[in-house]
Amino acid sequence: MITFEEVELRGPDLKDMESLQQNISEAEVNPLLASAYGPLMSLGCEEFLKRKRDNSKNKTGFLFSIYIDGEGPLGLAELGRIDWRSRRAEMGLWITRAFQEKGYEKKAAIALLHFAFAELGLHRVYARTAEDDSVLISLYQKELLFTPEGAYREHLFHEGKYLNIITFGILDREYLDKFGKMDVKIKAQKSVGKLPSAKMEFQEGSREPVFF
Repeated sequence: MITFEEVELRGPDLKDMESLQQNISEAEVNPLLASAYGPLMSLGCEEFLKRKRDNSKNKTGFLFSIYIDGEGPLGLAELGRIDWRSRRAEMGLWITRAFQEKGYEKKAAIALLHFAFAELGLHRVYARTAEDDSVLISLYQKELLFTPEGAYREHLFHEGKYLNIITFGILDREYLDKFGKMDVKIKAQKSVGKLPSAKMEFQEGSREPVFF
């Protein structure tokens, strides 16, 4: 479990996926995240969660459910496409419409980035968003101080049109210089739910999750 102020990131269980499934299908979901979590709709909750847990076991990605003060899940936060040789990962963040623009996006992002840099020892995290998503662009660029790194022109086809996708990136020293002293707490959490999976613990300073 990763905690920053009232926001908690927890390893997801089956109930979380079932709760979020309908919201993920809503039209207002960011098209990139709709693409990323589309398999939740087509595969079903159990298979989707199994695949995400396989990523966790293989250390290629980590998915978290977002809670506030015990209420939730509000959405999902993910570090995916982890490249341990280059120590980089892609960040994904989604909060349901009812809880958007209340400051939870930034707090969840700080918790996730702290996990990436202070716990896993990654060097770089990048994020992508559609060019018309003013909320996420403001979050990454203005609030989290990511650097805009360019655009993929007409990269994603969504609702009858092609969208340009903007990429942002932040390095470990940039994050730790600005946010490294934030009081983010990481404590052991064993995986839960009905699906068989490797158990894992997060140990602060270990640089990688410990599996047993």
